[in-house]
Amino acid sequence: MVTDDPGTPGDGHWEINLGAIGSRTQGRHELAAPDADINYGWGEHIQLKADIPWVIARDSGQAAVSGLGAGNFGVKWRFIDEDDFGFSLSTYPQYTRSLLASSNRRGVTSPGHEFLLPLEISADVGSGFSVAAEIGRNFVNSGDAPNQWIAGFVLAHDCGPSVECLGEVHQSQSPDAHQTLVNIGLRWKLREALTLLAAGGREFGTSSIEQQHSLIYLGLQITR
Repeated sequence: MVTDDPGTPGDGHWEINLGAIGSRTQGRHELAAPDADINYGWGEHIQLKADIPWVIARDSGQAAVSGLGAGNFGVKWRFIDEDDFGFSLSTYPQYTRSLLASSNRRGVTSPGHEFLLPLEISADVGSGFSVAAEIGRNFVNSGDAPNQWIAGFVLAHDCGPSVECLGEVHQSQSPDAHQTLVNIGLRWKLREALTLLAAGGREFGTSSIEQQHSLIYLGLQITR
């Protein structure tokens, strides 16, 4: 899921998501594999994150290129706990930028950087359902690309003893364009420290070369 929630790994614990992300836009196919999303719990309420992918991209009529993708680094702070207030609330500032000039030259990544400043909220609502929502401002410094507002909502439900099903709507809004991602996914706990993650969806909104006609994620979450 694209929408984050206030959950953290816990003090001294790791949450490592190793996956593959495939996307298709107008005239471009892209695969991030592996995508290593590494999270560490610094205390019970803080999560440190580093997400670095290897990207293979192909534009229509061009040969495929590959290289290190843009790195995403963040710190999540949960300052309200569900046990105390009936819901959890956090903020999760994140910084994204290309790590290698060679990836920019080959067209794997774009120059510039982004800074996302969001709030996340989640709660259990009973009958096996839980909800999470996120809203924030994405400050973009990349050519003429505008800043964006982002908002997302995830509904999760237990579909079996070890399976959680999820549905998501996530929107990004800039002065001249908007996109709404509709996503479905699942979390399947294979054993205590290993969970299968899968999701698929597409964007609806302003027609552009950046609109994602398909977005697929498949990965494993390792906790320790």
